[in-house]
Amino acid sequence: MSAAAAPPGGPSRSDGARLRRRALLILFWFFAVSLLFNSLFGDMGLIQGVRQRRAASRLRREVATLRLDNDRLMTEIQDLRHDPYRIETIAREDLGLIRPGEIIFLFQDAGAPSSAGPAPGASRPAPAPSRSGATTVP
Repeated sequence: MSAAAAPPGGPSRSDGARLRRRALLILFWFFAVSLLFNSLFGDMGLIQGVRQRRAASRLRREVATLRLDNDRLMTEIQDLRHDPYRIETIAREDLGLIRPGEIIFLFQDAGAPSSAGPAPGASRPAPAPSRSGATTVP
């Protein structure tokens, strides 16, 4: 009998070792690919980390903007509490209030249409002729 021939009872010892080695190698690569996949796409993976850094950066910018708005509003509150000129300006511009004895003159822009009718004593524009040639007066 030669050394390469298998005994009649089953596979040789080297075939079993080779099969076991191949199974361990497949198991190793399975775990390696699983770890790689999880490190890239998992909850704590590389892609999620990039998304989290972008979200944190966006939130930092939003916080900075809100802080500037907050500072502006705090300044406005201080002005309203302590600056009578600021209160008077808001009362005049936004609420249309006046001091006793003052007269307000309202001016319209030349291009703005008037919501009221023509001024008393103003002449009416000439009526436009209709298609039939007769003129109509509104």
